Amino acid sequence: MLVICACLSATTYAQEKPALTTEQKVGQVFIWTVGGKSLSPKTSEWLRRFQPGAVIAFSRNIENAAQVAKFNSDLQNLAAKSMKAPFFLMIDQEGGVVTRVRTSTPLPSALAVGKLDSPQLAMDFGKAKGRFLTQLGFNVNLAPVLDLSDPEKDTFIGSRTFGDDPDQVSNVAIAYAQGLSEGGVMPTAKHFPGHGGITHDSHQTMARKLATYEELSLRDLKPFAKYAEKGFVKALMTAHLALPNVDPSGLPATYSPVLIQEYLRGKLGYDGLVFTDDLEMNGAAGVDIGERAVTAFLAGNDMLMLAGGPANQRKAYRAVLKAVTSGRISMQRLDESVNRILTAKNQVHAHTFKFNPAKAKAASHTLTQYSKEILQKNFAHAAAETSLADLKDKAAGDVLVLTSDHRFFTAFKKKYQGKAYFFRLSPQSLGSARTEIASSKFQWTLFYASGTRTAKWLSGLDTELRAKTIVINANHAGEVAPPNNFMSLFNINSASPQSGGWLAEELSSPSVRAPANSK
Repeated sequence: MLVICACLSATTYAQEKPALTTEQKVGQVFIWTVGGKSLSPKTSEWLRRFQPGAVIAFSRNIENAAQVAKFNSDLQNLAAKSMKAPFFLMIDQEGGVVTRVRTSTPLPSALAVGKLDSPQLAMDFGKAKGRFLTQLGFNVNLAPVLDLSDPEKDTFIGSRTFGDDPDQVSNVAIAYAQGLSEGGVMPTAKHFPGHGGITHDSHQTMARKLATYEELSLRDLKPFAKYAEKGFVKALMTAHLALPNVDPSGLPATYSPVLIQEYLRGKLGYDGLVFTDDLEMNGAAGVDIGERAVTAFLAGNDMLMLAGGPANQRKAYRAVLKAVTSGRISMQRLDESVNRILTAKNQVHAHTFKFNPAKAKAASHTLTQYSKEILQKNFAHAAAETSLADLKDKAAGDVLVLTSDHRFFTAFKKKYQGKAYFFRLSPQSLGSARTEIASSKFQWTLFYASGTRTAKWLSGLDTELRAKTIVINANHAGEVAPPNNFMSLFNINSASPQSGGWLAEELSSPSVRAPANSK
């Protein structure tokens, strides 16, 4: 566990809002990534020079818990010795497909949490995740996703959403955010004003949505409105998404004073921090990186994310500094954001940490227990909607198990009464998978679709082969299309190697259970 250092330098953070130079104030509004898995002298000098307000960790920075804890501790020690304020140390630890720090049991996706429709469980899970992250030195989690998305449709948000019902998402996702806060990290709701219903990925292009404000207020904005009401320290991320029927300029929310100042802060009453998504994404393109940073800041964002390399970081910093010194960005506007940032840093106790392996292990264990509970309940819900009657006479026959995760096969084989044979799925082996499924030596096949590519591959499987195949789909339901004609299809909403064992237990159960919706 990482704990707040009791011997924190009294001279470093003695003031709630330390006096900063203009250059240091400009540094505070930036969220940067750095290279490597340890703090090198070169990186240290870079951070001392520009003093960004936040460092975000990606998978490339993370090897294991002890390593990332040391990295974060070194970052905060650098800030304590050389800077006027500590870092926000950020991570995208949504769960599901967006998981930076891996755990022994995969972290459930937002969809898996949302499917259970239990605000209390969501809050407890969020608190456990928050406590785990604080043990590693993180104080900001870029979650929850508040975008609404129909899991039955194939959209780029996919299983990252808690669901499609605005009231259900409001209740579950905000409870999860509350749990993160109680666990010690600042939650970050994203992506305002909501990607719901669109298929374009803003990583690749600027998306547009033609809804009016009245239409948005009935659906997409509901979770953000409830989030705005909460009193815990919080942040929100804007989207590279344009709403031309709300802001006729056609600017994405990232650059829109109308959407950020008039609607988010004005109509919704949101008073927390506002972050951009990565300004280097294609959805934010169109002008020079420096102009992107200046325009986004003038629109009302408090912190600007640049997740690429040093060259663009330097350009963006210099552009904002020039805009301040020339008067294009007023000192009042700069101080407004810097005051919010420093206040939030004090509220989340963003200071120096020490790693305690025993406490980190205990926090990981608690998080794992909640993860298992959520994953198993999702499997149980999927099983309740599926009839295995057609399989009962084959439950002990030879089965071919196709999966990219050997843990799934091991869990299934351990509890299956018949003989199970392993076929490793990979981009290279998909070409021969159909031949293997068609083999007459197997009475049936089990296909574990743990990723998007394997799930979508199933769309080309003909009716005859579908009829002898059980699919466990770890993605959202819309990834497997069409969903019919399989022997059985389990939509479990999140990766779960243990689901192989749960299926084997279902097959060996003495009673034949009809699907929940049968008459």
